[in-house]
Amino acid sequence: MGQGPKQPSAATVEANRAAAARYALDDRTDFADADRDLIAPLPGRVLREDGLVLFDPRDFEFLAEDAPCPDSVNPSLWRQSQILSKGGLYKVVDGVYQVRNNDIANLTVVEGEDGLVVVDCAGSVESARQGMALVREHISDKPVAAVVYTHTHADHYGGVKGIVDPADVASGKVPILAPGTVASFDKFAISENVIAGTAMSRRASYAFGSLLDKNPLGHITCGIGIGLPAGFTLSYLSPTDPITETGTKRQLAGLEFEFLYAPDTEAPEEMHIWIPQLGALTCAENANHTLHNVQTLRGARTRDARNFARYLDETLQRWGDDVRVHYGTHTWPVWGNQQVTGFLEAQRDTYKYIHDQALRLANRGLTPLEAAEEIELPEELARTWSSRGYHGTLHHDVRAVFTKELGTWDGDPVSLNPHTPVDTARRLVAMVGTDAVLAEGRRAIEDADYRWAAQILHAAVFADPGNEEARALQADAYEQLGYQAEGPQWRGIYLSAAQELRDGISPATVVTASPDTIASMPIDTLFDYAAVHLNGPRAADADIRIAVNVTDATGANRPWHLWIRRGVLHARPGTSPDPQLTVTAAKELVAAVLLQPAGAVELARAGRIDLEGDTGVLDTYAALLDDFEPLFPIVTP
Repeated sequence: MGQGPKQPSAATVEANRAAAARYALDDRTDFADADRDLIAPLPGRVLREDGLVLFDPRDFEFLAEDAPCPDSVNPSLWRQSQILSKGGLYKVVDGVYQVRNNDIANLTVVEGEDGLVVVDCAGSVESARQGMALVREHISDKPVAAVVYTHTHADHYGGVKGIVDPADVASGKVPILAPGTVASFDKFAISENVIAGTAMSRRASYAFGSLLDKNPLGHITCGIGIGLPAGFTLSYLSPTDPITETGTKRQLAGLEFEFLYAPDTEAPEEMHIWIPQLGALTCAENANHTLHNVQTLRGARTRDARNFARYLDETLQRWGDDVRVHYGTHTWPVWGNQQVTGFLEAQRDTYKYIHDQALRLANRGLTPLEAAEEIELPEELARTWSSRGYHGTLHHDVRAVFTKELGTWDGDPVSLNPHTPVDTARRLVAMVGTDAVLAEGRRAIEDADYRWAAQILHAAVFADPGNEEARALQADAYEQLGYQAEGPQWRGIYLSAAQELRDGISPATVVTASPDTIASMPIDTLFDYAAVHLNGPRAADADIRIAVNVTDATGANRPWHLWIRRGVLHARPGTSPDPQLTVTAAKELVAAVLLQPAGAVELARAGRIDLEGDTGVLDTYAALLDDFEPLFPIVTP
């Protein structure tokens, strides 16, 4: 249809103006804090080596601090986004500096006596390079003495090769500290972004607004950061110095760093960092100027809201009396002991309230959706900006607590074995007729009952995806829901849905897997990645046995073997007693053989791998693998 976004309806205008009364919009403290101690503004665009523009701060000039909130944006989200549009190199305290908002995550640099310690690396090599150039120009040309990953998410390690030479890490000159064992960190950092990477990338494109134009009718910001660069380079280097116990200390560049190990919180492996000489603390992504996700909409493991609260409280016990500043891995710092402890207490109490009240209502027999509709934060927390839903939302976090503690079944027998969305839609339309469904959708839109309109029109679209009137009406409903949403991920999902109903599927912009992450996979994870490509029904009668010798730079072999029977791919370390084929290759080429077996013979001819045995097994294996379509439909069947 290609008509582009529509303007907010009169009902949406009224809803957003009424929402303003719920917020303390006259509180400008966060604006002042975000501006505090600016050393240098961002130098301009972030470019890829081939000249592609990944990020341009001018795209967000419509968010100027004096710009009035448009009727198409929730006023709370507009305020948060205006703050996030402030970018540059900032001093946190003497010795701690941040580059903010040239990427979704911050790059933090701690200057010691004889070097720089980089705490999180931004999400892309290009953003990290721009950030380090600012540091080199305005702060220090000292060498990087260490890198610290606070947790296992790609927007915190993805820029590492823009920070440090991999050879310096390999030689031991520059350690990389991270929470958990090296094997555990590698597993969670990589598997979360790769094993389900195609689905996660597609969902993330919706949630982070990557498919939308940047303007008041489209993408505003990501709420926790300015946005995801498009087409960026995601890098990875494995940690070399694991932190597995609270109280562990390291001397880095002449400064003492102390760690609080906080697993199973915002990430499977996470840690808080205390620098006593500077009174500087970060709780990684467990404390932000927003409510976080207990369950992400892009897709990830469900988190434990109790652990958010527990580790924040432990942090307050350990360092609350002495802390002078909290620097976040997203958003802006908090200064002053009273302000920092109040900030951490509010974050702690918000997660604890969500957890406890969700289970209170579960134990009263409410379903996840019923509980989410009922629970509201206490007034003091609800009017605390850092408890507002700019990343997670109260509604979907409550439902996530149910998932974490009780599983996916909501307790209603009707949801135990329902018909598929398409079958349900066809049955409903067959019962009442398409005209009746469309009429009810139009009525709901006219009454500004956009949630019901989207829900009932879903039946018409899924029963007949070619019904242009149904698609147009549902797009209108989704669009108004997006304009009213305080949560930017809800906004992004609704507006992306409206756009794709009108214009079709847009090209992908978010990629969670990269050559670096695939090459860095632990061997067992690499086999797991191959296994999820196996088409079980096609492989039900297959009998494949392949020995895999994984070589390293010294020429040493690590023997593994895989077999496929009954539609399942298994792998074990060790030799195979009766392989049909033996593959000998470096790990990155093993990945190529496992995922693109049709090219293995050419690799052997080029002398890059060795094949011994029946190479016809590769053709049989290749025929059993699925190729994943990254642009699968979401708003249509």
